[in-house]
Amino acid sequence: MSMGMGISIGWLFYDSQVASLGCIMVAFSMVKKRYCLWKVEQRKKQLLLQFRDLLYSISSSVAVGRSMGQALEEAMEFWQGTYTSKDYIMKELAAMVAQMKESNTSEVTVLGDFAKRSGLKDIGDFVQVYMCCRTSGANMLKAIDHATEMIGDKISLEQELHTWMAQKRFESRIILLAPFLLMLLLKVLSTGYLEPLTASTQGYMVSSMALCMIGAACILMERMNQIEL
Repeated sequence: MSMGMGISIGWLFYDSQVASLGCIMVAFSMVKKRYCLWKVEQRKKQLLLQFRDLLYSISSSVAVGRSMGQALEEAMEFWQGTYTSKDYIMKELAAMVAQMKESNTSEVTVLGDFAKRSGLKDIGDFVQVYMCCRTSGANMLKAIDHATEMIGDKISLEQELHTWMAQKRFESRIILLAPFLLMLLLKVLSTGYLEPLTASTQGYMVSSMALCMIGAACILMERMNQIEL
């Protein structure tokens, strides 16, 4: 993707192989960062969905008198038919159960470590609620059911927002592609029209300014299309 972007920009705006190489390097740094952020967000969404399912099984186990440690162990066995060992929640459950059995680590510690590493506020809030219920003797089952309901509502709201914003994202992509398509048409249909941009230093400066403005518009549109709950 970076090579394609760099070569296209270098050819359309600068008509230079050296400029294409520089554009490839810049595009790689930008695409890599965006891809990493996107990948992290996708993994967090998957983990949150799986954690919601985990809460259902924990609630069922707590309702019949199981402790949290026993509920986690039963959840690992219960979800084996739905999730594989490669799924995030199964890896986390296996690690937590192993710590509690082999190192005699308390469920509070393993859950706190899980919440910290996940980076998800909902998991952290659930752990805090569990710790408060354990120390104060509050109704654990009611707290778990309430947490499950809140996470489910949040996921449903996020899905509705993503559906609503899909059209806006598509429109923004079209707007961002328009300058490149226009340059391509001029490059193919009227080769001499763009020669002033590649024949002098002033032309290169104008091309660079245009690219900077397109980049600023891209950043602005991406921020406008991001809604965080």
